[in-house]
Amino acid sequence: MRPAPFAVSVLATLLLVAGCARQPPRAAAPVPDLTAPARAAFGDHMELYQGKPVTTLEKDFGPPSRQRPASDGGTIAIWSRKGEAMVDGKAVAQDCEVTAFVDPAGIVSGIFGGGNIIYCAKVFVPPAAVRDSAGGLYSGPQIGTLPPPGF
Repeated sequence: MRPAPFAVSVLATLLLVAGCARQPPRAAAPVPDLTAPARAAFGDHMELYQGKPVTTLEKDFGPPSRQRPASDGGTIAIWSRKGEAMVDGKAVAQDCEVTAFVDPAGIVSGIFGGGNIIYCAKVFVPPAAVRDSAGGLYSGPQIGTLPPPGF
């Protein structure tokens, strides 16, 4: 038995209408995180000091900006850097602090940073570890090749 011509034309019309229906808009591609390379370089570099004598930090960063006793008998040492960056022709304050928890034996038991992450990477990570945006993103950490304190 053949389908009635009317049924075929209704079916064809429905398929045509379904094909022309508006498709939902596609989600926009996520915006790339421009701070990711700096965060990776900074985090990996700071991790190198974990379990090392605090003198390694002092050799690379100079003496701490301030320190205080910790409840476990060790020390909390903080290295601070402040500067400016030009953004759209205006000077914008930049800052970064590295805080190290040092056990009573003088070994770094924890370390973290705070502030503007791009500035932190600039002043606390060797230049070779964070490449410029034209040359790639990240080449890995290394100890002992930091910019001088106050850079």
